[in-house]
Amino acid sequence: MTPAKVKYGAFVPQGWKLEYSGVDAASAWARSKEIAQLAERIGYDHLWVYDHVETVPRREPTHVFEAFTTLAAVAQITDRIGLGQLVTCAAYRNAGLLAKEAACVDVFSSGRLIFGLGAGWYDREYQAYGYEFPPAARRLQILDETIAVVKRLWTEETVTFDGKHLHFDGAYCDPKPLQQLPPIWVGGGGEKVTLAIAAREADATNWQVGLDAFVHKSDVLRAHCDRIGRDFDTIVRTHGPDCRLFDTEADLARWLESPGGGGLWGGGDPDEYVRDNLVGTAEQVAEKVQGFVDAGCREFVLWFRDFPATESLEGFLSDVA
Repeated sequence: MTPAKVKYGAFVPQGWKLEYSGVDAASAWARSKEIAQLAERIGYDHLWVYDHVETVPRREPTHVFEAFTTLAAVAQITDRIGLGQLVTCAAYRNAGLLAKEAACVDVFSSGRLIFGLGAGWYDREYQAYGYEFPPAARRLQILDETIAVVKRLWTEETVTFDGKHLHFDGAYCDPKPLQQLPPIWVGGGGEKVTLAIAAREADATNWQVGLDAFVHKSDVLRAHCDRIGRDFDTIVRTHGPDCRLFDTEADLARWLESPGGGGLWGGGDPDEYVRDNLVGTAEQVAEKVQGFVDAGCREFVLWFRDFPATESLEGFLSDVA
C-alpha cells in the first residue's frame, strides 16, 4: 500500500489517441461521461484532459473533444473530483481568454479546477490551425508571461501588462475563480528554462519520464528552488505514465507484440517502455509505483491504454494503489 497522501488521477478519453476511432461522436461522448463518473465513484482524486485538437500518433479525421468545453461538461456530471488539463498549450488561446475560460470552469465546478500549463510542442497541430510555431525559447517566454497575466487577472481588479509578447490594457476577468488562485501545474521537463519557471511559479510539476529521469529532474528542480530561496518541498512532483494491467506476464508479452501494443508512437524499445510506464501485472505495477513514491512523487496522472474499456482504470485502485 502506498501512503495516503499520494493521489491518483485519470484521464477522460477525448479521442486524441485514437481510442474512439470508428465510433460516432455521440457514442464516444456518452462513454467519456460514463468513465468520468466511474472514476469519481471508485475514488480517483482528479480527472484530467489533454489540450489537443488533432489525433496522435497519426492524423485521422475523427473527433477530438476540446479541453475546456470537456471540463465544463464533466463539471456538471461530477461532484467531488478535481478537474485539470495536462497541460494547456499557452499559445493556443489569448491569455486573457484563457484566464476567463479557466475561471468559469472553476465556478461551474464549485472550485475544483487545477490549472495545467505548458509551452506547447505539437508543431503539426499548430500549422493545421494556423498558429505560429515559434522557436522553443519564444514559446517558453510566452508560457512565462501567460502565467503572470493569468495570476493577475484572477486576483486583481484590472490588469495592464506590457510584456515582450503579451499586452493588456485595463483588462479584467470576471467571474474570478472561486479558489482565487487554483493550483498551477507546469508541464514539461526542460531543465534550463521550464524547471526554472516551475520553481518560481508552480504548485506542481508533471513529468512523463522513467524513474531515473524523475530523480534527476527532481534534483534540477531543487537546485532552481535553492537559487531563488523557495522551499523545494512546496512543489508537488507528479508522474504521467501510461498504465495497463495484465493478469500474467505472458499476456503483457503478447500485447507488446501486437499491432497496437507498446508505446503509442511505435518503434521504441519495448523493454524501456515497460520500465518507464505502469504496465505489467498488478504486483509489478505496484512495485513501480512504490519506487516513484520513494523518489518523492505525490500524484500519478494515468492514461489507461485499454480505454475506452475500464478494466485497468478499475483494477489500478483495487489491486495496486
